[in-house]
Amino acid sequence: MTSLPFIGNLFSFDSGESLRETTTSLRKKYGTLYSMKVGSYKLVFAEDADSVKEVLVKKSADYAGRPPFYSFVMSTLGGKDIAAGDYGPAWRFHRKLFITAIRQYLSDQQLVEERISEQAEKLMQYFEDQKGKDFDPGQIIMESVANVICRITFGKHFDSSHPDFEELLQLNNQAFTDTEANAQSFVLDFFPLAQYFPFSSYKSLEKLTDRVFEILRHQLRIQEKEFDPTAEIESLTGSLLKERLAAESEVGTEDKASLLSEDYIINTLEDMFSAGYETTSTTLRWAIAYLVNHPECQTEIQDQLDEVVGRDRMPGLDDRPHLPLVQATIMEALRLGNVAEAALPHYTLKDTTLAGYRVPKDTVVVVNLMQVHLDPNCWENPSAFSPRRHIDADGQLVTNSGNFLPFSAGRRVCAGEALAKVELFLFLSWMLHKFTFLPTEEGSLPDLKGVAGFTRYPAPYQIRVVNDNKAGPH
Repeated sequence: MTSLPFIGNLFSFDSGESLRETTTSLRKKYGTLYSMKVGSYKLVFAEDADSVKEVLVKKSADYAGRPPFYSFVMSTLGGKDIAAGDYGPAWRFHRKLFITAIRQYLSDQQLVEERISEQAEKLMQYFEDQKGKDFDPGQIIMESVANVICRITFGKHFDSSHPDFEELLQLNNQAFTDTEANAQSFVLDFFPLAQYFPFSSYKSLEKLTDRVFEILRHQLRIQEKEFDPTAEIESLTGSLLKERLAAESEVGTEDKASLLSEDYIINTLEDMFSAGYETTSTTLRWAIAYLVNHPECQTEIQDQLDEVVGRDRMPGLDDRPHLPLVQATIMEALRLGNVAEAALPHYTLKDTTLAGYRVPKDTVVVVNLMQVHLDPNCWENPSAFSPRRHIDADGQLVTNSGNFLPFSAGRRVCAGEALAKVELFLFLSWMLHKFTFLPTEEGSLPDLKGVAGFTRYPAPYQIRVVNDNKAGPH
């Protein structure tokens, strides 16, 4: 591999949209584990199941850092968030807080169902209003999921009726789908000097970040004014404000109080909002695209829904264990859709090893999750959409496959995984209980190739829906 001064092995990558495409030649030549130098960093790619699991799970503590990339630091007010923040006491504290708040929220099953069902009903009405005509479901699905996330994050103060909602949604969407800017930032990040030059991707990211935090700061201040510590906590913002109050009243906990500064709180809110709605709505768009291409899977799911739920009500969370096909379909959409093609780059916190090779401290490690999900050694006929691969001989869901990693794994596993699964289940089961997804009137099917931005999403497509009258009036 030719290494050039200053830029290292940058020219060893292929041209291509996705990580999988850009590393094809390298994989052919060097196998599924290889290292290179790019700019100021040593970079290791792990692209087989064993190496990926060693990084994420077995040696999770060694690989738990995040590289000090300028785009990470700048877009998180100095690394004050959970996704891009480096591993340390502040990160552990905020992640624990975040997970506790989500767990507490999910423990009230009735409340969770109400919040999601409220949006699912509006979505059903929108489908109904299309009267069997062609339409693109992307935007309405994104809004429905974002409304749920907003309600959880901000309580009843902030949803699609709020003037800033649409803008926040647009800005986050732009951050995830601007392929060129994301690719440029990722390359520039390997050259710390780049931050001192007027590169357009950094400039646009900075502008976007400033506006997102301005909206969130404004919302937080409104909620601070209205916050009643004696009332029942209804949102993630409320949980964080209550924690801050507790920290401030404890003697000698200045450190803890400083960890709950406004900058930390708005970063946590942005993590919840952006990661929460984007990946969930994209997974639903993938699921619909696959189901239109595989009508036989829809029929099977609908038969199971009729059997378990019946026609006089809509599915609820209590039905989840009895609807393995809905869950298996979500898993297959996650495996094949690969919303997170690679986990965010990891960073070694000490000298360690990987598959017996030495990996020094401060090495950037990229784990290619998509490569594992499409590996014929891990999955039979991996490029085929087959939900039944996630169901065992007794009809039970297979949840312990070590090669299924859509939420990553280990210390940096996605903190919102449990919430995402609840949302995906309720939205998809409601949609399929009431409607069948069909190709357009001309018979065109959604393209399944996918577009790689910060996340991997399906190219915009149109479909039709017909009401099966499978459930009573709502």
